[in-house]
Amino acid sequence: MTRPMVFLFPGQSSRDPEMFARLGAIDETRAEAAVAELEARLGDRFTGAFASNLEVQLAVFLAIRAYLELAREAGLEAAESAGLSLGEYGHLVDIGAVDRDGVVDLVAARGATYDNGPDGAMAALQPVSEEDLAPMLEQVRSELGGGDELVAVSGVNSPGQTCVAGRSDAVHRLVEVVEEALLGMGYVFEPRIPMHTPRFAPVVSSFRPHLEEAPLRATDRTYWPNVTGEPVTVTSRQEIVDMLSRHVCEPVQWRRTIDGLVERHPDAVFVEVGPRNVLSGLFRRRWHRGVKC
Repeated sequence: MTRPMVFLFPGQSSRDPEMFARLGAIDETRAEAAVAELEARLGDRFTGAFASNLEVQLAVFLAIRAYLELAREAGLEAAESAGLSLGEYGHLVDIGAVDRDGVVDLVAARGATYDNGPDGAMAALQPVSEEDLAPMLEQVRSELGGGDELVAVSGVNSPGQTCVAGRSDAVHRLVEVVEEALLGMGYVFEPRIPMHTPRFAPVVSSFRPHLEEAPLRATDRTYWPNVTGEPVTVTSRQEIVDMLSRHVCEPVQWRRTIDGLVERHPDAVFVEVGPRNVLSGLFRRRWHRGVKC
């Protein structure tokens, strides 16, 4: 019996300067087309410096879209899919909720509005669970005088990896506290944009009009929104708009998504569709041992 396949689409942390070179080693024409589209959107040459969030989001998404098309041309079809953060837009393409061109306009609007949002930082902490992190969040908020708008959980990626975001000084202080208290490791992977937290809530009002105007459509394929991590079997257009609006300032429930997918497809092969093996690396941290990704 053939094992079902599940596509996983990564977020913007999968970027790196050589991402299109690797794509070009597989399909030079498609890589050149992706870079040309990126440069046309940016109005500048792509150097891999990732000077803006707009550049980051467009570059990663165009690579994701290219790999998805390559997978389909090779005859690979997924029983289900899901995407983390920016990767949710790849997931929406895969389930037919938006077309390949209209989604790029939406990703570009997302990058531009994010660039104009509140500044801050994001960090990944490991091996740190959401439960372990709670008292340390309160400690930093007490020290610096603030609430969840100061620093908050931005994503629960696995049992041993939790992401946080907020004001830069608070994020760096939280990394210090975690390293001291738990002998854990923390690293800042996003130095400018504190997405998926209450600090980023002002961006909702500027991004939502783009969602309302986007060519999103209802789908009967299963949708896994980041903000709930729970499957939606029949999705209306308005539900997608609402979920993506909340996605701006609410944490990504990736652990819940993967737990749900493994429960539904215990014999599945998970395939990361993107420029690097970021999501597949999470499976190596003693989570769903034996699951192939």
